[in-house]
Amino acid sequence: MEEMLTVLNEQLCPVGQAPRETAHREGLLHGVVHCWIVSRRLDEVGIWFQQRAHTKKDFPDYYDLAVGGHMDCGETPETAILREMREEIGLTAEPSRLRYLGYTREEVRFPGFFDREVGYVYLYEDDCPAFAPGEEVERMVWVPLGELIAKELEGAEETAAFLETGEPVRIGREEWCVHPGEFEMIVLPALRADGKDG
Repeated sequence: MEEMLTVLNEQLCPVGQAPRETAHREGLLHGVVHCWIVSRRLDEVGIWFQQRAHTKKDFPDYYDLAVGGHMDCGETPETAILREMREEIGLTAEPSRLRYLGYTREEVRFPGFFDREVGYVYLYEDDCPAFAPGEEVERMVWVPLGELIAKELEGAEETAAFLETGEPVRIGREEWCVHPGEFEMIVLPALRADGKDG
């Protein structure tokens, strides 16, 4: 059965429904959810990201937010993010530890694809997340906050990251999905307000 999305107007009010493929072809505004998972490892704060599976239709093998997905028709953002956390990375989150930070707008356009999204952004803190990635996710990597700041704010060409085992990996700038301004304008200020930026 084709996935149906709620179509939004510019005031972010529901105005109808459309199949996902139609929404992405015609640029119909719709809601998605994003979750940034924060962990402290060896007295250093960092953020988890997923590597998208090789079989993904959009952006296979790219590194992306720990969790991101479309809201089903009738879902609230919180219900959607809890569902996506279970489906994508196998994490059954405690709703009381889920923190809503705000929303962002994204637009991606290339031939045959016009994606207009409202992203509802969440933060989840867990120093020992029990990941069990589903078929959409290749693996999880943890990026120290300083490395992420260098990538997002200073344009670093390469980012040091670590697998769950602690094995180091290096990720080139071209290997990342892009969410313009989300880290700098929404996530980092929240971490700094909590005293987690160093």
